[in-house]
Amino acid sequence: MPIFSIITVSYNEVASIRQTLDSIVNQTFKDFELIVVDGGSTDGTKEIIAQYNGLISWWCSEPDKGIYNAMNKGIAHATGKYVNFMNAGDSFFNNDVLQHVYDSRLCPDVIEGHVVRTDSKTRHKDVYEDLYVHLFSDTLSHQGTFIRRELLVSHPYDEKYKIVSDWKFWIETLILEERSYAFLDLDIAYYDISGISSTYPQKIAKEREEVIQELFTPYMQKFIHSYNSAYELPLVKYAVYLDKHWHKGYEIVRKIAKRVVKVAKWRQKRSDSQ
Repeated sequence: MPIFSIITVSYNEVASIRQTLDSIVNQTFKDFELIVVDGGSTDGTKEIIAQYNGLISWWCSEPDKGIYNAMNKGIAHATGKYVNFMNAGDSFFNNDVLQHVYDSRLCPDVIEGHVVRTDSKTRHKDVYEDLYVHLFSDTLSHQGTFIRRELLVSHPYDEKYKIVSDWKFWIETLILEERSYAFLDLDIAYYDISGISSTYPQKIAKEREEVIQELFTPYMQKFIHSYNSAYELPLVKYAVYLDKHWHKGYEIVRKIAKRVVKVAKWRQKRSDSQ
């Protein structure tokens, strides 16, 4: 069993697929497998992939039902301990990324690092100390994360969503199931900001709302919508905990919420005055 399974999904990416694949096969740490799922490209992408045939553990080029269908297909053929999705257009930050991740000796269910924008060469997302803030105000980038394969097998991406199925996966596993998570202060990948998840904010908002309605009780939906500023979002943690474990006591949640908001505002005011 290899340590890492790197899955690349592509469709008509002739201009970028070689850079992506080179960033993978040139890693100095070699205990990994490469899986490529192409959606039946007709622009020459398939022919470039074929040139890497001896370095790819498994690949196909055939029509699929969308990116999450392709990612699930790649997961089905993965055998590594951790899975990373480095799709066409993205690339590892440098050739030593896998070595650094391995040397970190981290072993949670999910390891997250930094992603860097391809256009500005700056880090794309903020680092949040609280995972709840991280997920309810943003998300984790699949390019910058390493996920235990067993977790992906037991929680395949929901293919009815076109953009936010990975966000649903994070909510289900890291929030509702409280699976283990660790942040690694390391630049993992260059992130192609032209992807669908970066260019359709209204569709993202619509699908996220559908996920919230699917996964949370009506009370929790109201709670999530009510507390949406950066310093109030950690309150969702307390509400989720009580909603999951007690299934009642909403008045207690409200009391806790009021108390935490008061403390949070005091800390914010104190911070602003320093």
